[in-house]
Amino acid sequence: MPRLGAKGSNKKTVVGELRRTQVITTYGPGAIVDLPDISVIMAATDYWNSRNSRVLHEANLQKLLGVNCFREPCAHSNEGFNESGTTPDTPAFRFPDWCFCPKCGKLAHYKDFGKSRGRIICEDCKCKTVPSRFVAACINGHLEDFPYNWWVHQPTKMPYDKNHRLKIKFTSESGGLDSIIIECETCGAKRSMEGALNRDALKGHKCRGLRPWVGKRKEKNDQKDCDALLRGIQRGASNLYFPITSSALTIPPWSKRIYQDIEKHREQIDVLINQNNDINMLRLLIQALMNKELADNFYSVDDVIKIIQNENRTVHSTYTKQNLLEDEYKVFMRGNYENPDDMHFKLKKTNIDSFFGGLIDNIFAVKRLREILALKGFRRIKPEGPETNASEDEQRDFIGYRQNDCTPLSDEKLDWLPAVELLGEGIFISFNEERLEEWEKSQEKYYANLKKRLAESIIVCDNFSPRYVLLHTLSHLLIRQLTMECGYSGASIKERIYSTYPESNCKMAGILLYTASSDTDGSLGGLVRNAEPDNITPIFKKMLQEASWCSSDPVCMDSKGQGFDSLNYAACHACALLPETSCEMRNCLLDRGAVVGSIHDRGRGYFSSLLK
Repeated sequence: MPRLGAKGSNKKTVVGELRRTQVITTYGPGAIVDLPDISVIMAATDYWNSRNSRVLHEANLQKLLGVNCFREPCAHSNEGFNESGTTPDTPAFRFPDWCFCPKCGKLAHYKDFGKSRGRIICEDCKCKTVPSRFVAACINGHLEDFPYNWWVHQPTKMPYDKNHRLKIKFTSESGGLDSIIIECETCGAKRSMEGALNRDALKGHKCRGLRPWVGKRKEKNDQKDCDALLRGIQRGASNLYFPITSSALTIPPWSKRIYQDIEKHREQIDVLINQNNDINMLRLLIQALMNKELADNFYSVDDVIKIIQNENRTVHSTYTKQNLLEDEYKVFMRGNYENPDDMHFKLKKTNIDSFFGGLIDNIFAVKRLREILALKGFRRIKPEGPETNASEDEQRDFIGYRQNDCTPLSDEKLDWLPAVELLGEGIFISFNEERLEEWEKSQEKYYANLKKRLAESIIVCDNFSPRYVLLHTLSHLLIRQLTMECGYSGASIKERIYSTYPESNCKMAGILLYTASSDTDGSLGGLVRNAEPDNITPIFKKMLQEASWCSSDPVCMDSKGQGFDSLNYAACHACALLPETSCEMRNCLLDRGAVVGSIHDRGRGYFSSLLK
């Protein structure tokens, strides 16, 4: 586990621990972490100990995100962890800066309190202070302490400065924000926190464009011009940090041992090539590495040199998610792949039971796979940009919004992004293209309204079609059924939908259900064994039986608009929805009717014939 360090005036102190996957998702750079004795904000990647962190390579994901490599959060051994230690792995900064004394109610910047054994205390009460419960953020990702002085004095228009002493009181009249009273002891101004989290509560207090995760030493020069509306938020609120992640599977040829070994020593190889590009010097370097570390029993020096000379190291700015998914799908469709030289990809085709009636072409047991999950950036307040046809009231949320993809993780442009390596197993299912196209044409009109709603929503699905709805829904239904058979929880199994993109020559019709964990727990065999005919056929039959009726029917099955932005038809928590960690489309674009038909028209479902 990475040790989390908070930087003080002269040294760094270890204040807690996080899992690597948490640093890439929930608590990435710019996120607030609440710890028992302190509240901190994760530092920008500029401050990471990148030299000692493990370098990861995934060719397709590098092309997609425009970086040269990925780096795992640095982590020391868990042995001997001590909160008083001075060797943190992942840096952080104290935030929020304002805190209060729970005994006397003094509310001020932490520098206005005393300090004892690294903890901020009230000198009068000798009591440990508590971090401010409220912060302020804007839609452009900026963050700062809640402006308590402005909040108290703004209604009275009374003049104030930083020397005014504030106090916080908690009444027992209610459990709401109106029971939190902020009082100025200097001038007597008083105001409760009621309404402080409303959208226009801080209107008139301009956002200063602060980014405390970039570092306090830069704060004075870090003020950016920002016209976005500043909003009060509780520091633990879920809308304060939305991580933007991307992932890719490591597929052949990049999953082979020779490619992985080359990437381990990429820096040494690139330095030599950039200096003189001498083939003899390169041969000597490769030979020295093979004698020391590389697996020379799997390949020769000439094999390594041939790959280095033929590879294209330029960043492909035109490489898209569509290209990434199509590359992965093509590898799956090649069939069996159990090369002993391959470290991260093993695929075995299983027999298809006659029960499926030609609706499914292939079922593969994915015995081994590797996923690289990278953190690209984050957003605040809203998880996505404004909707195309947003109402006037909704547009007010995006006043001053800059059309950026997301808030970057670093102040400087780095050639790497933080990521974590996940290992796992899975089941890949591909469908009969001819039968699927025939079904899809018959359903175009039925899903026309869903397509229209999607165009007006913040949800993005570039390859939406009736085919996508079918594949996505079947994936959810199978995951729900598999959790009862394989020993994994629903949140442990993820999906990857391969559906044809508009105007693309690559026809795709497949789903990958897989586990991925940062340790061996993701590849224990509980899922992959269910790809065998003796297991997958009974599971499929049970899934169809369960899907044919929901406890919320007939309301659920007859629905033409459920879920977020009404982007589901027949799909609810009782029949088709999954934990958010499992779904790639936020539990949208689902319809049980696409799989098993409706109560009034069973023949509409792609698998309706199997119900007989």
